[in-house]
Amino acid sequence: MKFIPCVLASLLIGCSAASEDIEPAGNGFILQNVNVVDVANRSILSSKTIRVENGKITSITDVDVSDRLADLPVIEGKGGYVTPGLIDMHVHMYERAAYVMTLSHGVTHVRIMNGVPKQLEWRDKVNAGEMIGSSSTVSSPIISGYKGAYLHHGVETAEEAREAVRQYHGEGYDLIKLYGNLSEEALKGAVAEGKRLDMPMAKHGPHASGEMPVGELKGLQSFEHAEDIYQGPLNYKFEPDRLPGIIAELKATEVPLTPTLNIFYQLTKLSEEKEAFLEQTPKHYTSYIIALEAKKNQVDRWLTASDRMVAHNKKTLAFLQLITKQAHEGGIPLLVGSDSGVLLSPHGLATHTEMRLMKEAGLDSYEVLAAATINSAKALGMENQIGQVVAGYNADFIYTASNPADDLSVLVEPAAVAKAGHWYTREKLDQLRVDAIKNRSFWEEVGVLFGAM
Repeated sequence: MKFIPCVLASLLIGCSAASEDIEPAGNGFILQNVNVVDVANRSILSSKTIRVENGKITSITDVDVSDRLADLPVIEGKGGYVTPGLIDMHVHMYERAAYVMTLSHGVTHVRIMNGVPKQLEWRDKVNAGEMIGSSSTVSSPIISGYKGAYLHHGVETAEEAREAVRQYHGEGYDLIKLYGNLSEEALKGAVAEGKRLDMPMAKHGPHASGEMPVGELKGLQSFEHAEDIYQGPLNYKFEPDRLPGIIAELKATEVPLTPTLNIFYQLTKLSEEKEAFLEQTPKHYTSYIIALEAKKNQVDRWLTASDRMVAHNKKTLAFLQLITKQAHEGGIPLLVGSDSGVLLSPHGLATHTEMRLMKEAGLDSYEVLAAATINSAKALGMENQIGQVVAGYNADFIYTASNPADDLSVLVEPAAVAKAGHWYTREKLDQLRVDAIKNRSFWEEVGVLFGAM
């Protein structure tokens, strides 16, 4: 992202941002005659009535409610299906509109994996009901071995790493993101300080540094990118016979894996179909400056890729899906994370591409749904709040006319989404998305990115 500081430095920040704040509204209703997708038990709970009060599911019963006697608005479910809201565990979002886009596609919670200060404010506004969108867990800026790199906090020594962890813990970030190029000394220092502070940590790349055993990373929130198993322990070699040993070591850490297949799929399609694929990518899903940076520093290289590179990318993507399948079969919990916001990968839609790729890798529909709900909620330490349609949980769920266990694609444009007890119809979600794009503020984005420098 070297291009971004150059753009920001040339701009005069002087305009105020358009507001998409909302006033807290009623967040209760009764949804009757629906089938609940019970991901944990791989089953469908038929003909249920869900009562929602103050943003929480208060009961799930077999009893329909008369409109005349109801004390809350009654929504007739017409035999549709209710699925837990999806959780995308790896996104890059630097504008308000992105929170609406993800929500409009049934993604009710996201984990932002390169934090900036403004995201903490937006996180709190969504939680307070003052802003419409997906709720979020926000990582620190990336702690890496790159000194002076934009959106990175470069460290070399153990003490520098400890101080960085202390800083972001104190500033209110939800977790620490550790990059793959940290020295062994710095990685050990960061991990030790995170554990001391009880601060969750996620690591770019499912491997340690130097001579440090991967077992010393036990207790992290997640490992990111199946690609880094190919690039790291396998040293860019297609050696499937080595995977069982690598996977056994990773399983022993009890750390989940976020494969992020979507982003390699994105670059593979860009290299193969070039401008034709670019034309199919929804341009309005990416903010102004991020789109400009991606085009200059990420996209152009794939538009000129040779046939040989295309063949290599396709072979690599298939290998990453094999890694994902074997990790799952080896007992490593998988998480859905799309890496949306990178390579023009569209927020919300990319989550569903990731789920499709995981299913193509060999997981069944319930296993994919678990990766997008229960597994992710557990990794976040929110397993008693989100990830299931259960009494006492947040009223974050998706309503569809047909069963997503039969066809996951029905979740892409759901008939309705409930978020914190607010019921958004398809029409309302579409309008919110249109309005968010229309009210997108170039100057707010400049301020957000400038504030991270």
